Amino acid sequence: MSFCHSRTVRFADVDAAGIVYYPRLLDYCHIAFEEFFDHLSSQPYSNWVQSQRRGFPTRRLECDFLKPVVYGSTIAIEVSIGVIGKSSVQFRFRGAVEGAETSFEAQAVKVCIDLDEGRPTAIPEELRTLFESHQEEE
Repeated sequence: MSFCHSRTVRFADVDAAGIVYYPRLLDYCHIAFEEFFDHLSSQPYSNWVQSQRRGFPTRRLECDFLKPVVYGSTIAIEVSIGVIGKSSVQFRFRGAVEGAETSFEAQAVKVCIDLDEGRPTAIPEELRTLFESHQEEE
C-alpha cells in the first residue's frame, strides 16, 4: 500500500526551460517522506526527531528521471516501503504528473540514527509496524 502526496510545481522549482531542476525532485521526495511520516505517526516528523532524538538520514539514493516535469503542473508522489532492516528502511518514490506517465522513480535507503551518539540504532517497534503496513513486495 502506498501513500500519495501531491504538489503544484512553482516557478522557483524550474530552470530557464520551464522544467523542474532535478535536485528539486529529490526535495519533493523528502517532503513526501515527511508527509508520509506525519500521516502514519501520532506526531509530525520534526517533533518526533526532537522528542525521540532519532532521525532517518539518507544513506543511499538512486533515481531515474523518465519524463520532464514542468512549471504549473501538479505532481503526485507515491511513497511506499521496500526492504526493512534492523536500522534501515528502503523508501520508494514514484512521481507522476496528473494524467501522465511516471516522471521519475527514486529509492532512498534511510538509516535510523541516535542523534546524540551519531550512530545507527534499531528502528523503534512502533515505527517498524507502521512501515510494514506500507511495505510492498520486491
